[in-house]
Amino acid sequence: MNFHLRYLAYSLLSSGLLILAWYPLPAWPLIFIGFVPLLQLQLETEKDGNQGWFAFYLFISLVTWNIGTTWWIWNASPEGSIAAFLINAFIMSVPWLLMHRFQKYIGRERAHALLLLSWIAFEYFHMNWDLSWPWLVLGNVFAPVPQAIQWYEYTGHLGGTIWVLWANVKIFRYTSDYKQSQRQLNFSKGFNLVFMLFVAPLFISWFVKSKYETTGRGIDIIVVQPNIDPYKDKFSGKHPAVQLADLLKLADSKMDSQVSLICFPETALVGGINEDAMQSETLIWILKNWQKKYPQLSILSGADTYKIFPKEQKTITAREYNATHMYDAYNTAILITPDQQMDVYHKSKLVPGVEKMPYPQVFGFIEKLAVDLGGTSGSLGSDAKPKVFTIDNRTQLAPVICYESIYGEYVGRYVKDGAQLICILTNDGWWGNTAGYKQHFQYARLRAVETRRYVARSANTGISGFIDDKGNVLQQTAWWVPDALKETVYLNTVETFYVKYGDYIGWLLSILFALRLWQAIVSKRFLKRNL
Repeated sequence: MNFHLRYLAYSLLSSGLLILAWYPLPAWPLIFIGFVPLLQLQLETEKDGNQGWFAFYLFISLVTWNIGTTWWIWNASPEGSIAAFLINAFIMSVPWLLMHRFQKYIGRERAHALLLLSWIAFEYFHMNWDLSWPWLVLGNVFAPVPQAIQWYEYTGHLGGTIWVLWANVKIFRYTSDYKQSQRQLNFSKGFNLVFMLFVAPLFISWFVKSKYETTGRGIDIIVVQPNIDPYKDKFSGKHPAVQLADLLKLADSKMDSQVSLICFPETALVGGINEDAMQSETLIWILKNWQKKYPQLSILSGADTYKIFPKEQKTITAREYNATHMYDAYNTAILITPDQQMDVYHKSKLVPGVEKMPYPQVFGFIEKLAVDLGGTSGSLGSDAKPKVFTIDNRTQLAPVICYESIYGEYVGRYVKDGAQLICILTNDGWWGNTAGYKQHFQYARLRAVETRRYVARSANTGISGFIDDKGNVLQQTAWWVPDALKETVYLNTVETFYVKYGDYIGWLLSILFALRLWQAIVSKRFLKRNL
């Protein structure tokens, strides 16, 4: 076979396995062999003396994986999706190219260790810069099977990434040894491999789950899904007061005297609410008037809001209001307590290219090219850190807005600050009826396990629902159906190891990566000097 066809086959086989492993396709175990063809590709390009072709076919594989798994971004932003596919694949290729570059100087085993460490460093870095897009963090692949990763309460999702990479490397070495031994099976080594890679992690997960007990008092919560088309109705076609009336009608269908909290989705209150004059805003007045029917009820709602300030107080995200004033727009969560006091939180983890211009000091001149997704497009203002809301003087909740829910450590900060319940407000309708909204819902199950908190999720167009502190889905709505759900959730106060220490695996292995990379550079220079 022509070596190009062989290399392409390895490249596409790897991307195909990775695509099949990702939800909603039902083949997640394939993740444990998804990178094996790429490891074989690296080995064969080296043996064939075609090292230069590895980068090319590697990039094809990673781009194909990105497109095949997150193609639905195209529905919201064709230009942005192309950038996301290419940039993400490029960054993903760096750990592989480092392994490829230094393997002949440090040996295959150390090169594989370098791959694992550098990939963890990549994922950690990718969660903490302005172009952050951690949708394909490898540990996310286990979201549909939380029973397999109950130990995420100790490791977080990066623990799953280690599991995936370690398994791929070990399986690749076993198959390589099998070929080199003239296809003689080593049953003892195979048994140890299966036990360490699969039996042990699953047993640990079962053990952790069996020892964990839900604690805390229960409260009744309602989540509402209004199902308003974000392209046609939400920001232009349907009057904001009519949208709110639909929300309240759905809420009334489930309300009773025991309900303590109701959650409305992201930007449920549209049209721009002035935070300096909220008491006089029509939508706020309607909400408060409705709330009087239920004196025990707190309301948590998404909203698009703004603040006006003098030009001399201009922020980096400010927009011109008039000759003397500027304003900042926000993607906001508003809490209205039973005494009708209000609190606000501004979304902090903003979507690059949609809600935030990456590195505005450098790229501010292209601000106008930001993708327009309705009333809160362009670079938004934000809060510097998570904010915990309090209801009934004793219940603390995390108002997590949309994209923020894919960041394990960030959600953990809410819990570290006292949140007993995670409330996710989102609008996944931009992507249409695709895998996007399904994956996003599944990722909330990881946050439940990592923090041991119940999750109440209110989505504009689905999926809304409830998830318990073991990651089990208690209730969920269908796509594109107006609905409301009621559930009793329990308020845990225990901090998990992951909540206390966050992505410690990320920064610790990033340090080890830097040390291993330095060692590889020194080894390369030493060998070249002595050749």
